[in-house]
Amino acid sequence: MATLLYFYKKHAIFLAMLLLPLLTLAQQNTISGKVIDALSKEALVGATIQIEGTDLGTSSDANGLFNLSGIAKEEVVLKVAFVGYESISLRHNFGKNPAPVLSIRLQPTSVALAEVQIQGKAEGQIRAMIEQKKAENIKNIVSAEQIATFPDMNAAEVMQRIPGITLQRDQGEGRFVQLRGTPPELTNFNVNGEQVPSPQGGVRYVGMDIIPADQIQFIEVSKVMTPDMDADGIGGSVNIKTKEAADAIPDVRATFASGYNNLRQKPNYQFQFTYGQRFGKFGFNLNSSFFQNNQGSDNIEYEFVKGPFFGNQNAGVNNFQVQYREMQLRHYDITRTRISVSPTFDFRFNKNSMLYLRAMYNSFNDDETRRRLIYELDDALSETYYLYGGVVHDVRDRVKKQGLYTLSLGGEHKIGQATFDYQVFYALAEEKEPDRLEAAFESPGQAIAISFDTTDRDYPRIKFPNAANAGNATRYSDFTLDELLLENRSVSDKNFTPRFNLTIPYSFSTSSKGYVKFGGKIRMKDKARDIRAESFGAYTAQSTLYPGVGPKLSLVTVNDGFLEENLLNQGYTLQYMPSPTLLRNFYEFYPQHFVYDRNATRTQSFGEDYTAKERIYAAYGMFRHDFDRLMVLGGLRFEQTDIDYQGAKILLNGNRFVGIDTLEDQRTHRFLLPQLQLKYAVNENFNLRAAATYTYSRPNFDDVLPYREQDRESVKFGNPNLRYPRSTNLDFLAERYFRKGLISGGVFYKQIEDFVFFFKRFAHEGDPKDFGLVEITKAINGNKAEVYGAEFQAQFKFDFLPGFLKNFGVYTNYTYTFSEAKIKQRLPANFTDAVVVFGEDDADFFSPDQKQETIPLPGQAQHTANFALFFDSKRFFTRLTANYHDAFLSQLGADRDLDEYYDEEFRLDFTANYDLTKNLNVFTDVINLTNTPLRYYLGDSTRVKQQEFYSWWCRLGVKLNF
Repeated sequence: MATLLYFYKKHAIFLAMLLLPLLTLAQQNTISGKVIDALSKEALVGATIQIEGTDLGTSSDANGLFNLSGIAKEEVVLKVAFVGYESISLRHNFGKNPAPVLSIRLQPTSVALAEVQIQGKAEGQIRAMIEQKKAENIKNIVSAEQIATFPDMNAAEVMQRIPGITLQRDQGEGRFVQLRGTPPELTNFNVNGEQVPSPQGGVRYVGMDIIPADQIQFIEVSKVMTPDMDADGIGGSVNIKTKEAADAIPDVRATFASGYNNLRQKPNYQFQFTYGQRFGKFGFNLNSSFFQNNQGSDNIEYEFVKGPFFGNQNAGVNNFQVQYREMQLRHYDITRTRISVSPTFDFRFNKNSMLYLRAMYNSFNDDETRRRLIYELDDALSETYYLYGGVVHDVRDRVKKQGLYTLSLGGEHKIGQATFDYQVFYALAEEKEPDRLEAAFESPGQAIAISFDTTDRDYPRIKFPNAANAGNATRYSDFTLDELLLENRSVSDKNFTPRFNLTIPYSFSTSSKGYVKFGGKIRMKDKARDIRAESFGAYTAQSTLYPGVGPKLSLVTVNDGFLEENLLNQGYTLQYMPSPTLLRNFYEFYPQHFVYDRNATRTQSFGEDYTAKERIYAAYGMFRHDFDRLMVLGGLRFEQTDIDYQGAKILLNGNRFVGIDTLEDQRTHRFLLPQLQLKYAVNENFNLRAAATYTYSRPNFDDVLPYREQDRESVKFGNPNLRYPRSTNLDFLAERYFRKGLISGGVFYKQIEDFVFFFKRFAHEGDPKDFGLVEITKAINGNKAEVYGAEFQAQFKFDFLPGFLKNFGVYTNYTYTFSEAKIKQRLPANFTDAVVVFGEDDADFFSPDQKQETIPLPGQAQHTANFALFFDSKRFFTRLTANYHDAFLSQLGADRDLDEYYDEEFRLDFTANYDLTKNLNVFTDVINLTNTPLRYYLGDSTRVKQQEFYSWWCRLGVKLNF
């Protein structure tokens, strides 16, 4: 008892301070309700509700609901305003009605208000602009209405319109998002406020092409973290919000569209349906979509190495030159099908208590056949002449099935004036390739001399200068099977995340108020990759184990008549390419004649397998205090990650498979992460923001897991000893809202410690007598990277112009970034005597003198810009959009000459729509008007690494809205 009394005495002041806000606010009045459009009955998000004569106020949430507490007076005048609507004033006496629930209907108006006003279809972005204006942190918000005014088909392409974002594309579609000059692994990705797992086997970040654009209500890109957000996002955080039911009046929408792909001259199809309605306390919304795109690409690609030119009189290091190792001509036929469904349910017991259930189902099937003509090159006399060459015709056929499924059950309840919210979140991401086939046929006879005509370096011409072996390149009946690989791949990534938050408001006066907030979560992640492979190194008609003689197998045997006579419009010809269907059938009939490759089978089956368990514990405390116009928000977050990883090491005796050794790694990472943010409202429409935050990121699984992967003459190691990157971030932003739009600009700085990059060098994996020279890639920590940047955004209509010109407007943004990253100095590519063995000491991997070199941070594009000119009248809307990003370092080579760069891109897209009636809209989109390719180069922009073309595609459709 004495101990208990001592505790109460010691902590009495603290307990009183904590309880005082609750006791004080319990005696004050509260008013709540909903703000809707008087005509459409749609909820108005971000409507301003204020007690006249005071600075006490709030704004309506995503469902138009508001709750305003801390009202001391018995009789007040409530002023309600929203951009583009007539404001109203309501008088209320709490003595007559102590806890009113109001239904407020605002009438649209063309009279300019004090805030943002944009008429026509661009009005939908007003809600997002207001949310952005009122946000506690620096973020960009894009609404469904704004998304509909761009021709973007998936979430990644939507985000390319946001300041500071660049995309990595796959087959012409946006896939991976890079934020503020950082690679995608430094950004976390969320659905309805919680991190989602990745279906890709080796990474944490999510390819955002898996989520269709029409499933999104809002996209929030937070560039500055608050203590109640996951802190593992040095670049920032992306959150996708799905739609919820808003009103008792049914919301029914449907889209029907079809289009055309110019390159493959095939159709695409789209269907979307939404239904939402509230039934008293219960709300239900269902959003579904289907999109199938029959597409393709034409590609020319090269592999380079550094080596000597034989016969060159220059000796030593001077005779080590960049040279071709392969030239590849590629033809892709692709069918991509996306199916997405996102139902939401909520039940509101009363104005202070609600439960919700939100789900999302995303299925993405990528059916791809790749045909390649490969010219293999060795023994270079010069950059353009190779004594020892070969010709390979190969095919890869697979259906990659990705899924991303989320389910969240949660609630929010007011207890006195405090708010308690909680959620249990489950997400599953998976990727399956159930019947993957790769096969290669090589040219017969002796090696073929090959030369290049590089008059046009982008499209060199192949010649066979030696008549004695030139015929081997086209003697298709004698091409023999070099490899047949059959695989069944699967990846599974699960997140289970319970969390809670408690918010306690307080008020000392109308100009001095705020809240304190506490919370915690646990995220349990389980990820695994499993590959089952069978590899065959040859085919023989006469089996040594089985009786009978099989038929001859050559390119002629498995040719299905495929012919491309003008690849890339450069006259390149692809013919006698192996057919995956005919080859599968042939293998089914004559499996005993295929020569089983035991070493390759074991390596392919087990070398990349892993299981990863992570248990992430997080807790935080934060406060917000408003000193009149100044908001101060700060707090501290703690995160702990317990890891348990298991990989495999393939044991070889020379080049002979011996067995498999299981590698394990268990360790704990802990971080304390302080955050501080300021927002000063110069006036009602002008904010200044500043922030100082500390964040970190977790390395990709392929970077940190104990595993070894080999592809021909390149080897990749995982590195369990990687340290987690950490970053100190400084941000400043000014934003000004006008009647016609907004202008914002800011600067930012990041100092990143222990950033992760791939270090490469040429080495042997054992005694050079037994192990040939390979290019070894290993993820390591850089020393320090600094990123400097500036952002600008403007959006407005030309309302000041006369006549129809007032309907024109612009949407534009620009981001400049600069970075310097320090790494251990790479050794020259001709230092090839090192021995580097997976899982053992790698002291020989680096330069012995530990010198450093400076590089740009991989993924950092110096210039990124969007510019859109639109025309927005009552019934007609059209927009021409330009998107640009500068070239950026994609991957380091063994030395600077072999560094790979993702080249600059400039794309034009077009969209237009017209309201035939108030319920029927017709629209058209045209994508990639500029036929912009995916282009990589090596060291110098004149040395092309890859060019891939997609041409343009379009769609035409109708939208119904009831």
